[in-house]
Amino acid sequence: MKSGRTVLVEYLVLSELVVVFGVRADWSEPEVTTVRMERSALMSFVESCFGSGGRVRDLVELGMIDAWHAYDGLVAPLLRWSEPGDVVYLVPHGPLHYLPLHALSVDGRPLVERNPVVYSPSASVLGLLPSRRAADHTARPKAVVFGDSRDDLPHARAEAVELASVFGVEPVLGAAVSLAAVADGFATADVVHVAGHGRFDGTDPLASGVYLAGGEMLTAADVLGLPKMQASVVTLSGCETGVSQLRPGDELIGLTRAFLYARTPALVVSLWSVADESTAYLMRRFYGHLRGGAVSTAHALRQAVVDTMNEPRWSSFYYWAPFVLIGDWR
Repeated sequence: MKSGRTVLVEYLVLSELVVVFGVRADWSEPEVTTVRMERSALMSFVESCFGSGGRVRDLVELGMIDAWHAYDGLVAPLLRWSEPGDVVYLVPHGPLHYLPLHALSVDGRPLVERNPVVYSPSASVLGLLPSRRAADHTARPKAVVFGDSRDDLPHARAEAVELASVFGVEPVLGAAVSLAAVADGFATADVVHVAGHGRFDGTDPLASGVYLAGGEMLTAADVLGLPKMQASVVTLSGCETGVSQLRPGDELIGLTRAFLYARTPALVVSLWSVADESTAYLMRRFYGHLRGGAVSTAHALRQAVVDTMNEPRWSSFYYWAPFVLIGDWR
């Protein structure tokens, strides 16, 4: 799939409708449309099925897919505003931050099957991201791959071993996955991949993080205190690594915001508790496409998602939709 235009879609959730703004470089002014939707009903749906707690699987297993696709109207304007292959930047608002909008349908198929999708917590954040050259993904960037810090996730260990071989480096596994080692990776490598347990802390979002060896954690607070961030792409391949707490003013507090404040250009994180085997497969496909000549990081993730979607055992969006790209799409 070739790279086309970039289309920015920003949402504003009001009490009885959602305002959707569309922006394209070749338009003289933004397009604006509305979707009739009660905020209270949307909040109830999000709290019941998304966020922390692993309820997305229940949504699928209880046959509530029709309830999910009742929200397809949120991405319907893209049928007019974009062509297949255009990069779509989604800027959610309010409870929409918790939804995999890329898994909603446009013209009868998931948006991410039609378009590479990237997210941003706000439009203003895009202007604050550090500059990053469009990478030559066929080159060998210096990578650090961490996996299975607690020695209890064989799929995460296998994922790390295989991905390290893609980059021609040795994986950092088990007891070696310390806070010092991970911090050094962020300071020295272009690509950092962490495969293991993640946790969102609803009582203290800055304590959310990924588990490391020896009882340590890499928390959002730790990330905010990192002295240097060299990595241009960080992937946190674990549960709930992209879940944040919504504060007044549409502020998100958690790992995502911490990495953006630490000047990470591109971040791949999960919106819910993920399945080990399908996650390992999706990540292998992601880096394979990234190193195999994909146009961009967003295109590589899109193709990995489609590959996972096309595996019959993982056709449910519970398996293929949890991971999102935030920040720089290139």
